[in-house]
Amino acid sequence: MSRDTPIRRGLRGSLLTVTVAGLVLAGCSSESSEHDHLDDGGPTGALSTPPPPSLPERFAGTDQTDPESVIVAAAEALFSYDPITDTNQAAAAERAKPLLDEQFYDENTLSFSVLAPISGNRWQQWRDEQAVVTATARITDDDHPADAPARISRVVAVDVVATAPTGREVDRMNWAAYMSATKLGVWRVNAVAVR
Repeated sequence: MSRDTPIRRGLRGSLLTVTVAGLVLAGCSSESSEHDHLDDGGPTGALSTPPPPSLPERFAGTDQTDPESVIVAAAEALFSYDPITDTNQAAAAERAKPLLDEQFYDENTLSFSVLAPISGNRWQQWRDEQAVVTATARITDDDHPADAPARISRVVAVDVVATAPTGREVDRMNWAAYMSATKLGVWRVNAVAVR
């Protein structure tokens, strides 16, 4: 029976280290084609950012890398309605969903039906007139919180016009919307308040 002494353990450890190192060096220095995938200096081409996700046709002109473009497009979608087919304002929020942060949308689904200051009587008037309600939005020069690298806030002027099928203007409204967007690879709206 051999005794395991500290010297023997040390010799065994050294022998094991030399054997493993030799195998590694022999494997790496072989001329086989298995190692052709290794290069001498990292990537040979520039790394690229994946393209932004595709959006529905109604957002074709929206630049997802420009937060103000996303805010304006989202505002116009959020505040444009077809009262003949839309039960309430939540239908517009559903159409705007591609430009909204998922968590923001999920947490506010129920409140979207009363987002803008539109009474039930006004909605019914639009429906009775078979009006289509179209919003136009623009970023104002009003004060807003300082921009951060991945978050901006803006005051948006929203003008809403309800038009009958004959082209006659049925109604007109306007309000300010306070909107924020966050960068999630591309910009998405993550806060809306109407005043």
